[in-house]
Amino acid sequence: MSGLFGVVNPKPNVAVQPYLAAAAGRMSHQPWQRTETWAAGAGDFSAASFAEGLPSIGIGRLGIGIFNREPQPATALEGKLRLWLCGELYQVQRLKDSLAANSPVAAELAAAASSHADLALAAYLAHGLDFASHLVGAFFIAVLDAARQVFVLANDRFGLYPHYYTLAGGQLVFAPEVKGLFDAPGGMQRELNWTAVSEYLRFQQILGEKTFHEGISLFPYGSVASYHLRSGEWRLTRYWDWDCLSTRPTITFNEAVEEAGSLLQQSVQRLAGAEPGLAAAPNPGRALRPGVFLSGGLDSRAILGLAPRGSERIVSATFGAPDSRDVIYAAQIARAAGSRHHWFDLPPNGEWVLANLGLHLKLTEGFHSWVHMHGISTLPALREEMDYNLTGWDGGTVMGHSDHINAIYNFPVDHWTVALQTYQQFTRAYTWPGLTDAEERLLLTSDLARPLVGRAFESMLAEFGRFWHYRQEYAAEYFYVVNHCWRSTQNMVTVARSALEVRFPFWDYDLIDFIYSLPPHIRREQLMFRTIITQRMPRLANIPYDKQEYLPTVSPLPHKLQKYSVRVLKWFKLFPQRPQLYADYENYLRHGLRSWAEGILFAERTRERGIYDMPFVRSLMDRHLAGHEAWILGKIAPLITLEMVLREFFD
Repeated sequence: MSGLFGVVNPKPNVAVQPYLAAAAGRMSHQPWQRTETWAAGAGDFSAASFAEGLPSIGIGRLGIGIFNREPQPATALEGKLRLWLCGELYQVQRLKDSLAANSPVAAELAAAASSHADLALAAYLAHGLDFASHLVGAFFIAVLDAARQVFVLANDRFGLYPHYYTLAGGQLVFAPEVKGLFDAPGGMQRELNWTAVSEYLRFQQILGEKTFHEGISLFPYGSVASYHLRSGEWRLTRYWDWDCLSTRPTITFNEAVEEAGSLLQQSVQRLAGAEPGLAAAPNPGRALRPGVFLSGGLDSRAILGLAPRGSERIVSATFGAPDSRDVIYAAQIARAAGSRHHWFDLPPNGEWVLANLGLHLKLTEGFHSWVHMHGISTLPALREEMDYNLTGWDGGTVMGHSDHINAIYNFPVDHWTVALQTYQQFTRAYTWPGLTDAEERLLLTSDLARPLVGRAFESMLAEFGRFWHYRQEYAAEYFYVVNHCWRSTQNMVTVARSALEVRFPFWDYDLIDFIYSLPPHIRREQLMFRTIITQRMPRLANIPYDKQEYLPTVSPLPHKLQKYSVRVLKWFKLFPQRPQLYADYENYLRHGLRSWAEGILFAERTRERGIYDMPFVRSLMDRHLAGHEAWILGKIAPLITLEMVLREFFD
């Protein structure tokens, strides 16, 4: 994947090159990955400013050969100011115009900029530590400002390039993967974060900024951090959060449809390359090639339907069993939209899971369970067809989802009611239903694990607290976006980035500002979203979507006729029985993956940890094999993944 990594230590003569080499090795997973490193020298500082010796600094940059092919760092002020950037900036011309009206030095640098790193450096010159709030894009940035004796880290509003950091003993270390911190100068003690373990077993993910490691945190979204090179002082502030959003209580439904549709179309066309000045092409004379991972849902079809029509047809791709809803409806959408469509089978024996298991664990570091690796096997082939994916990731959340547009959330009685409902949704609804409270007590019975019982619930209440201070009718949705979208499902983006870059039409700044200014009821039942699709891409509105296999069109007659015909056909068992899920992990675990799973769950190595009560684990597996209950997989999969994490990153 693409990212920045490095170490900053105020002490002189600390060896940083061995760390850079080791970290690059740990985070290089594909033959096309590229790494460049830089270490500070005496000429990079004013020695008079560092009477106690020059700091030790080493920076590395990972890439996959698509965005940011120009050498970095970008420099200014005779090399006393250096900037590294992964990702990209949007609305480039607007940024240049803004900088031209600022300081002459920033204006001159912006006018001569040949890369996005140059533009970000001009913004830093103009605005100092507030520079990231003036940038639009998806990025992570590091700045070495030797003149001010400060090192700066910053990311975009939504943290779309996740990075991790640790600060111990006066030393800052950061990387796009947790394991990129392990070889820090002086070593790093790997201590398990038991609260994260508790959350993972209950929610199948971790909340907030925690990782599995004590002392290692996710860099917060919408933030700028400064590290003073002499004192070691660390300051981290958010320049953007949900309280920055305005409200439009009197807007009408039709006004919302028109504005949201225009903003979404503008975002898709900008990110599909219609706006000049985005990332440089990977090969001279060839533009970046967009693609869409196409499902049977609404998000990806909307992107494909709104994408500009060029001389070369856009690529779309779908993976899954041949009779699954995604595969059937995606093929129809692709034909209607005129895309060059590719389908990748996922064989029913699950052998493809075992073939990709190691890579998936390295890429996600266990933050996403093995039951979410379904697109990984397509990536090498798709790298030959596209350079970046216009992802529909969580577009359904942004455009309005029934999980969040309801009376409990939007007309809250109090914070207890909303928090309890959120807890139930995280444990039962947002992925495979997980352990119940009673099952947690039976699973964690050893002296080591007993203190974990109930800790996930307490941790969620603590994390939820700050969201209650924002708009209360949106508190649960904000919590979901930050803690599920950005901490859990974004790992699918991380996997894709091992081969492709990714752009995010639904996370456009202007679109998010507008969507979350609306009264919640306007987004109910995805009516606004379906109206946009019906008005702007009517052919795609007349292809069923995957949930209930109804037409998404809001035109009353065709919608009702098709809806009732589907119901009648299902009643008489004449409607095709298409699987809703593209990969049948449940049956994989009963058959092709059973010996692998049991080899992990019931190994002596697992037993000796003292976390699980092994007879109860056996009971869970037997329940799954019996097939009398649906969704037991969600109780077992996190146990397996956690043990893999412990073996890979702690043992």
